[in-house]
Amino acid sequence: MLKFLYSNLKRGIEKIKNNPQLIYTIIVAVLITGSFIFMSERFIGIANDAQERLINVRIGSLQDAFVSFAGEKINDTEYLNKKISDIIKTNETIKSFKVIVKRGSDTFTVIASNNEKEINQNDPEISFLYGLASSDPSHSITITLNEGDERLFKTSRAVTDESGNILGMVTTTQTLSLADRMIEKDIKNSRILLIFVIIIIMLLFLRLSRIIDYIDLYKKLKEVDQLKDDFISMASHELRTPLSVIRGYAEFIREAPELSPQTKDYTSKIDISAKDLDTLVSDILDVSRIEQGRISFSLEKINPGEITEKVVSSLYASAKEKNLNLTFDKSGIGDSQYINVDQNRLSQVLVNLVGNAIKYTKQGEIKVKLYKENGFLRIRVSDTGIGMSEEEKSKLFEKFYRIRTEETKEVRGTGLGLWITNQIVKEMKGKISVESIKGVGSHFIVSFPIIS
Repeated sequence: MLKFLYSNLKRGIEKIKNNPQLIYTIIVAVLITGSFIFMSERFIGIANDAQERLINVRIGSLQDAFVSFAGEKINDTEYLNKKISDIIKTNETIKSFKVIVKRGSDTFTVIASNNEKEINQNDPEISFLYGLASSDPSHSITITLNEGDERLFKTSRAVTDESGNILGMVTTTQTLSLADRMIEKDIKNSRILLIFVIIIIMLLFLRLSRIIDYIDLYKKLKEVDQLKDDFISMASHELRTPLSVIRGYAEFIREAPELSPQTKDYTSKIDISAKDLDTLVSDILDVSRIEQGRISFSLEKINPGEITEKVVSSLYASAKEKNLNLTFDKSGIGDSQYINVDQNRLSQVLVNLVGNAIKYTKQGEIKVKLYKENGFLRIRVSDTGIGMSEEEKSKLFEKFYRIRTEETKEVRGTGLGLWITNQIVKEMKGKISVESIKGVGSHFIVSFPIIS
């Protein structure tokens, strides 16, 4: 057991050393708990003082009212006893209420009391209070007594006639047990609340400790993820060099006159596969850069007509190989329409979109059109290809998503091109959307705000 406690204590101290925020949390927890205890004790003390002052004020007022008529009725004990009885009924904290007169030099007789047994009895112990009351006839004098565990207030007030002559004294004994019970109840409730607060603080502390564990795990995952990205980046870069060599030698072999047609066909397939692999490497590099936020953009004010025309011209040969008609229309914009984009990234977007249109169109045409609409310059790439269903459209810009049908099984691709295109367009503050009908064709529309 001790070994277990020592082991956990050691682990806790080690965790606190490695995570300074836990130290701050402990300090805050101690300060909150200490402040709560201090404020509770302070509040209880103030409440206790206020309660005692209230009792004194109430009994003082009560005695003021009583002595206002007691002087005239000092000889009417029946009347005084009735008034005392009425007072006792409405004041549950008063244990004793009596009127005392001095019969001799040191004889003090009770003439009225809530305790009938005391009436007409001498009370030699009252001489001290009688002396205090006589010294200041216009005010009540209170002293604190203890009877066992019970606290009492004994208050005395002189009874005078109209000339100010002292006729006797009224004295009351009030129990503070009710007030003490209320204070004790407040203390108990405060302690319960304090325990509750401490439990909440401990739970928050444990929660923070768990969060710190998660933070440590997150840091480790980030490190692993960074290693993965670095490895992908390094591997991709390293792959490009041998791929370029393979493609160069494939091209060199294909031009050799002594090769048979079959060998040239094999060489051509090597070049195509190497080209596909090079595209895959480029896509993986772009994905890695985008996810790490390391893809760079050099935004500038350009007229997109010239760039789009160059991309379309570079893909004429690919379209011609499939007997497709590729056209470009920029009549919808003037020479003074500008957008703020990265030229190289815009070219990459257009190559992806027009290249896809060529890949997924078996016959017909591909149209690339530039026009302006509602303050945006739009680039529309239309084809008469296989088209897409609504379900396929909804997943089109997901990473590694490719449409799997009989019509697309021979089409090469990574499923990354449109995801990369979408991310690049967003980074350049543009939008990309698609319209498509299965078996009819597709329209990809890229939009950028026109700038002056």
